[in-house]
Amino acid sequence: MADQEYRRLTRSRVRRKGVLTLASARSSLWLGKDHLLKIDSNRYTEEYKRFYFRDIQAITIRKTKRREIWNMALMILLIVWLATLVDALLSVPVEEVAILWGTAFVFVAVPLLANNVLGPACAVYLRTAVQIEELPSLNRVRRARKVVDRIRPLIVAAQGQLTPEEISIRMGKLIQASAEAETARQRLVVPGPVLSVYPVDEPSGSPQIGVEPR
Repeated sequence: MADQEYRRLTRSRVRRKGVLTLASARSSLWLGKDHLLKIDSNRYTEEYKRFYFRDIQAITIRKTKRREIWNMALMILLIVWLATLVDALLSVPVEEVAILWGTAFVFVAVPLLANNVLGPACAVYLRTAVQIEELPSLNRVRRARKVVDRIRPLIVAAQGQLTPEEISIRMGKLIQASAEAETARQRLVVPGPVLSVYPVDEPSGSPQIGVEPR
């Protein structure tokens, strides 16, 4: 990838599913002249997705509880390790205990400290007219806001500054689209004949469910 064509916005980071880490899958984000480039890679392949500034409708930053969950897990490990060290003090030399403590500090205390220094965790979603795409490399609120602040002027320049009325209309459309997507997700899809809803002429106006021929 030519350096003069793209600038790195995030380094390559492992992709996560909830609090789980997909070690073989990584994602990064790059800044092009008129678009963002997302690169998803694993050990064998790379996938490229471009999002042109003129097509971006919204970038959503949603806080998650991933940092709190990791804090809890690491604290439990640290407490267990400390209890083991206290027990070891009664039966092994102090030098060996110091080695055990150093190991605990490297593998538990340092990740615990880093997890809190990096700040709250988040999930970032980019919306266009045809898709909603997660940006896994933006997994911390501080980093996500920094990147969004950097690309916001480029999006405004590509689309033009919106008036308050236009912003209100677009927000209404986004809310409506989100509600429709949520309704679609709640529908139960089962294999077999297609079920369709047919209106009836009774005063009650209650629908009937019929089977639409294939």
